[in-house]
Amino acid sequence: MRRLFVSGAALAAIALSAFLVAGNPAVAAVPDLTGRSYVALGDSYAAAWGLPLSSTQPAQGCDQSDQNYPHLLAAQFGFALTDRSCGGAVIANVVDTPQTVAGGTAPAQSDSLDATTDLVTLTIGGNDLGFWNIGQMCVALSAAGPVAGSVDGQTHATCREQFVVDTPAGPVNTLETQIDQTVAPALQSAIAAIHARAPQAEIVVIGYPALAPDSAHTPSGGCYSGLFQGLGFRTNAYPYTDVDVALLHDTQAYLDDAMAAATQAAGATYVSLLADSVAHSPCTPADSYVNGITLTLSPDSVPVSGLPFGGVKIGALHPNASGAAFAAGHAADAVRALFAEPDPTPTPTPTPTPTATVTPTPTPTPVPTGEPTATPAPTTSPTATPAAAATASPAPTSHAGLASTGTPSVAAAIGIGAVMLLVGGLVTVALRRRPDRR
Repeated sequence: MRRLFVSGAALAAIALSAFLVAGNPAVAAVPDLTGRSYVALGDSYAAAWGLPLSSTQPAQGCDQSDQNYPHLLAAQFGFALTDRSCGGAVIANVVDTPQTVAGGTAPAQSDSLDATTDLVTLTIGGNDLGFWNIGQMCVALSAAGPVAGSVDGQTHATCREQFVVDTPAGPVNTLETQIDQTVAPALQSAIAAIHARAPQAEIVVIGYPALAPDSAHTPSGGCYSGLFQGLGFRTNAYPYTDVDVALLHDTQAYLDDAMAAATQAAGATYVSLLADSVAHSPCTPADSYVNGITLTLSPDSVPVSGLPFGGVKIGALHPNASGAAFAAGHAADAVRALFAEPDPTPTPTPTPTPTATVTPTPTPTPVPTGEPTATPAPTTSPTATPAAAATASPAPTSHAGLASTGTPSVAAAIGIGAVMLLVGGLVTVALRRRPDRR
């Protein structure tokens, strides 16, 4: 009996190991990417305007940082980086139009691409929509408005009054119309141009981090914090009305979806940063991936109308160091997925299921005619009973809800083990009952 138990357990173990082998697909691995060619394209969100500057900018005045997400990504994988990102760039500057900046002229960014390029990252489109201008004109003088800028020369309590038009069919966000008619088509064309110049490259479009929270991450008292605090300037202020916070978030969400659709239509990979950064918008400066607005008297600032000197501290409404690391992490996930190679080790073939062997019944020896001799009684040999035979060859069962992937289910593996246990028992009994022919 002990021998029977051990045999059945061994068969069950074989069945379980076969299931485990078949149920674990080959693991993909990222090859060594050291020295592979990586070209980074984009605007100030790729260049990381506001972070420490790099000594190898494409042109003086592009405000490119060597701590931006392209540099962090290149360092992680060992890519040979060519960073052509430049603050203020629009989609045309990526494709074929040189960009004039304060310190000179940056050549068209796609000029740096060729057939040896392995990876391209791209963050672009915000300036085509007017991110920076919108951010400035929607600054409110109080939580109830009015806002600083105007598209018609009139005073407005909010930006929503200026960008959302009420029509008989319902409100129309003119910024969303601009995204549909201008930004998204231009982005799709730009990706096609990049494909043409770098046909072997993986192209990854990186979206923008959240500039405003959604309703779930907006404090009950709103986000508004004014530019001034006491007699000085507030650090990382967020001077937007509740109405305009919602407008900014909804418009950016629309842009993110449009960029994703355009990227996928052009055959490239899109990485959205919006959902994972919405809890880290400038509305919560202590945990933000994006700077708020800080006024400064420093000459190294963006001039503001009405201030005799000084202006907005550089980096306003742009990623801080945490934001750059956040973008690099999401970009790295995309790189791993795109460059992963299957494990070359072949998947072991599951051990075949043993079947019961039945000992045949001996045929009586013929006796010569004319000499009657008692015919010996046939020796009986154990045979499988109908029930045992049915158990040894189970009918196929249907596993509702399981995809047909070629991998046995847990129930199937247990069933195989049970069958092997019974078969092992039958074989053992048969061997014990077999006559001694010595």
